[in-house]
Amino acid sequence: MTAVLPRVHMVSDEEAKGKVLELFEAMKESKGAVPKWMRVMANCDDILLGFFGLFKATMDNSPLESKMKWKLAYHVSELNKCEFCVSVSEMQLKQFGMQPEEMGNLKEAATGREALAFEYVEAVNDHAYKMEPALLERVQAEFTDEELVELTSVVGLFSFINRFNDALGVLPEAAE
Repeated sequence: MTAVLPRVHMVSDEEAKGKVLELFEAMKESKGAVPKWMRVMANCDDILLGFFGLFKATMDNSPLESKMKWKLAYHVSELNKCEFCVSVSEMQLKQFGMQPEEMGNLKEAATGREALAFEYVEAVNDHAYKMEPALLERVQAEFTDEELVELTSVVGLFSFINRFNDALGVLPEAAE
C-alpha cells in the first residue's frame, strides 16, 4: 500500500526546537514514537503545546476516571467519523483491558453515571445550544460542576482533534 501523508509538512526531530523538541523526546521515551498528529501540529508550536497541555489535563484520572473519558472520546470520534481518533481511542481502551468486541457497544453497555455521561456528551456534540433542560437537570444532579466541565472538555477536545486530523489528512496507520 502507498503511504498517505498528511496534507501539511510533518515536523521532523531535526526541525523541532525548544519545548517542542522536549515534547517529542518525552513522547519517544514514553510511547516509542511521536504521533503523526503531533508532528503536523508542531507546524504551529504554540498550538501544539497548548493543545497537549489541555489534552493531559482533560484525559488524566481526575476528577473523572480516565477509562470512562476514553470511552466517551471513542464515542465522540465515532460520531464525528474521525478514523484516526477512533483508532487512538481503541488503543487506549485496550490498555485499560477492554477487548475490541466490547468497543462496538460502549454506549449500550454503559449503566448509571456512565450512561448519563454518554447521553450528555452526545447532546453536547450534536446540539449543545439547544440541550434539553431535563437532561441538564439529571446531569447536574449526578455530576459536580468540576466533572461537568471535564465531560464537556472531552467533547470539545475530541471535536477539535477530530476536525484537525480529518482536515489535514492525519489517518491511522491501518488506513494508509
